[in-house]
Amino acid sequence: KTNDCFNFLTCCLRLKRSSNEGYRAVMKCFNGRKNDKNVESEAVDLANYAWKHSIVHVCEGGENGQLDTARNDQLLDFDWQIMKIKTVGVMEVIRDGQRYLRLRPNDRPVHLITHAQKLSAPAVEKDPHEYSSQLSGGRLTMMYETNPYPEIVKVRETAEHYCLSRGSGGKE
Repeated sequence: KTNDCFNFLTCCLRLKRSSNEGYRAVMKCFNGRKNDKNVESEAVDLANYAWKHSIVHVCEGGENGQLDTARNDQLLDFDWQIMKIKTVGVMEVIRDGQRYLRLRPNDRPVHLITHAQKLSAPAVEKDPHEYSSQLSGGRLTMMYETNPYPEIVKVRETAEHYCLSRGSGGKE
């Protein structure tokens, strides 16, 4: 049960990214109660809970496979980061990174992302659209790193693309 919300959110995010069907996936969870007026409210509450607590559950569970998935599909994924920032705020994204790093303190890419998020937090709190320009404008340049991390390069490139598409994520 500890990782149900992580699995639920991961499934919804994959659907939303690939076919914009995230909302329908949420509603399918409540399929037997179509005429219940509370269904949509419960679905929204469940999605908000998953956004806020999925990494908490993964870290509490401590399963390496789920930690790897959370790292790659969430903590080091720009699309996930920006959606979470818009949904629950930048401080929750920072807390996720810090929580993960307590279990895996030597994960340099997650450390770099979390540090960049901390530095960007004042601007991003005011306007979540600033996140992409904060990351691509210098927070993740890695000029002091001898070998660039491919995960960070990917986040930076996605952030740059997001900036160029004026915050629409390239879906114009």
